[in-house]
Amino acid sequence: MKNLLLSAGIIVFFLLLLLLCGCRKDYYSVDKIDSNIRIKMWETLDSTKRTLQFYCSTEKVYGCSNYGISTTFSKFYNNIEIDFNEVLIYDWCLTSLGPATTIIDHGTLSNGTYNLNINVDRHKSEGRLMVKSDYYAIELDKQKQLIIINTTLHRIPANTIWGTVGYHRSSTATLVQTFIDSLQFLGATAQTYQSGDYGYFEIDSSGQIITPQNHGYHFIRPFIFNYDSNTSSLKKIVKNYGANNGDSLIINLYTTKGELFRSWIP
Repeated sequence: MKNLLLSAGIIVFFLLLLLLCGCRKDYYSVDKIDSNIRIKMWETLDSTKRTLQFYCSTEKVYGCSNYGISTTFSKFYNNIEIDFNEVLIYDWCLTSLGPATTIIDHGTLSNGTYNLNINVDRHKSEGRLMVKSDYYAIELDKQKQLIIINTTLHRIPANTIWGTVGYHRSSTATLVQTFIDSLQFLGATAQTYQSGDYGYFEIDSSGQIITPQNHGYHFIRPFIFNYDSNTSSLKKIVKNYGANNGDSLIINLYTTKGELFRSWIP
């Protein structure tokens, strides 16, 4: 009887395993890419490395926001080849409008110039990807069915901190300034940055950080500094302002180590 139960248990285990494997498969159909592909360059940040990613989406908007793009990506020496093949239409639907999307991760690229070939449904665009110590740039000699949203992406200098302080009453501006002064007391120093797109923020022609749009507050104060000391002090001061001032101001502070310190998280 014991052996019989054991055998039955083994059979049930394998049946469940087959069922789970079948359930994990994403069932989908495919559709032709019949609009432009939009590419936005983005650099990920953490304490050990930076990687270049292409955020890709169709210009066409679909009835479900979870559609994907079938891609083939290869990198060999200084040659990068990307093929956008088909739109992946899944059987399950996130019921909101959106483009089909995918992310292409190039990893950490050495400085240099790479031959860049991008095919959208067999329409070929040819050019170059330049990787410099302070920026990435895409130049295309032939461009077909393709839109590059940011042809230049500036790389955030090491030891940069930036973020925003959002608030809803004009009288809170004095408290916001006190927080900014506290950052400088800890050793943060003002810098002038080259104008352009840095992915996480933008810098204007005067070298100052641009106020983000659609931020959701009545008032917002962006900031950016150079800071080469221990970031644990930053985390502590942000938490203290959150604990002492409740929701009268909301602080989000980012570092080039990939850290995010928020005043409103316990």
